[in-house]
Amino acid sequence: MKEEWLIFEWPGYHLYQAIAPMKAWQYDFAKLGCALSKVVVTYSKGTTCFCVIRKEYEENGKKFFEKVRKNPEIMFKILDEAGRAADKIFTLGKKWKNVRFSKLSNQELLKFHKELFGWDEILWRRGQIQNLLEFNNNYLTSYVRNLIVEKFCQKREIEYFNALSQPGYRTMTERQDEDFAELIQKARKLKKKEILNNFIEKHRQKYEWMIYGWTGPALDDNYFLNNLKLALKSGKILPELKKKEVERNTLLKKQKNILRRLDKKEKKLVLLLRALLEGKAKRVEAHSLTYFIADKINSEIAKRTYLSLNQLRVVPPFEIKKVFKKEMADQLNKEREFVVYWFEKGKGVAKLIGEKGRNKFQYVLDRVPKVKKTDELKGELAYPGHLKGKVRIVLSQDDFKKFKKGEILVTRVTDPSYVPIMKIAKAIITDIGGITCHAAIVARELKKPCIIGTKIATKVLHDGDLVEVDANKEIVKIFK
Repeated sequence: MKEEWLIFEWPGYHLYQAIAPMKAWQYDFAKLGCALSKVVVTYSKGTTCFCVIRKEYEENGKKFFEKVRKNPEIMFKILDEAGRAADKIFTLGKKWKNVRFSKLSNQELLKFHKELFGWDEILWRRGQIQNLLEFNNNYLTSYVRNLIVEKFCQKREIEYFNALSQPGYRTMTERQDEDFAELIQKARKLKKKEILNNFIEKHRQKYEWMIYGWTGPALDDNYFLNNLKLALKSGKILPELKKKEVERNTLLKKQKNILRRLDKKEKKLVLLLRALLEGKAKRVEAHSLTYFIADKINSEIAKRTYLSLNQLRVVPPFEIKKVFKKEMADQLNKEREFVVYWFEKGKGVAKLIGEKGRNKFQYVLDRVPKVKKTDELKGELAYPGHLKGKVRIVLSQDDFKKFKKGEILVTRVTDPSYVPIMKIAKAIITDIGGITCHAAIVARELKKPCIIGTKIATKVLHDGDLVEVDANKEIVKIFK
């Protein structure tokens, strides 16, 4: 009988960004006693796929959860290491703010590149460990929800879970909102346009990379100026921010009250789930800053080597020196079309390009279950709510322009670049992710009904389909 495989597909996510997490899946899981016999990573024209054997991945997740359940400090230590790497990247962002990369020598440019991607690798590799618990798997989430039912009652499950999973960490978008509120108040008092423009420029310099994601673009002065004009015109922003702050503090207060009613071990695991959410939010921000800086460095390298930025996005960070030493355009073009990194335990990694890679990858495709027609999807609660609406399928940034306010966003997976359309979406549905994924974190901030990890939403639904999203029951009913 053929083994069943899982494919996690990331549009807009490039090969050079996938090298570090690939190492975690191949080698770091094994160090924790959770070795995967095969890990396959493919890349084609800006889309990366991670592929694993389903049973193996889920069983290793269970095994790791049992270790963490007995000793939560295992995961807390890993999260702390990832957090320190994120802090190093934030420090580099401030330190390199005014660096003119065009003025550096090749060696100096490579030195900056090496330091940035050194911290990025640590961030990725330590950050990927939690995927054993909360990515397709949802072992820690299930534990916390079952605990709520056992200690309290079924009726309290959604309410208490929502409170217990409220992060204390203020995300970049939340901090931007707070600073933007001050900008609104200053704009009401200022009469000179030049002074206001200075304030906007400083605000942009601080937050231009916050939704950069994997490839940008960065936010410009006009983005913040237009937002400011709309805020001044509507007069709703400040009251909404104050209301949001009150709701946040109410949830955190409720969280403390619930935690007091748990024993020491139970409390530790609940706090670990919260720490996973906070750690993921911080890492997403650090990745955005990494690739904002990386594109500046790589753009300069591209000019000097007569390559495009997209060609460089195929080059693993540890091989960047090669582009200065030999002509690589043809090779990179072939890898951009299609390349497979095939890992097998005991055999290492094989790299296959073009037709050879496609033929090899067919082994995986033959073992992915076919999607069956259905009128109901099941997923995992990210944020509660119940509503009806029409869906819009968004598979990449190219689809952003067709998304309309009030539609239900259906996508494989989100990243910071999706935030503008998430803000105007009625609800959010994803194929991939657990409670710690980007979509779940942002949905909680925005208070948008959200169901994650449906696995097949983008394959079953079509633009314009009428659906009922019942996030409380974790189902999507399809009416067509």
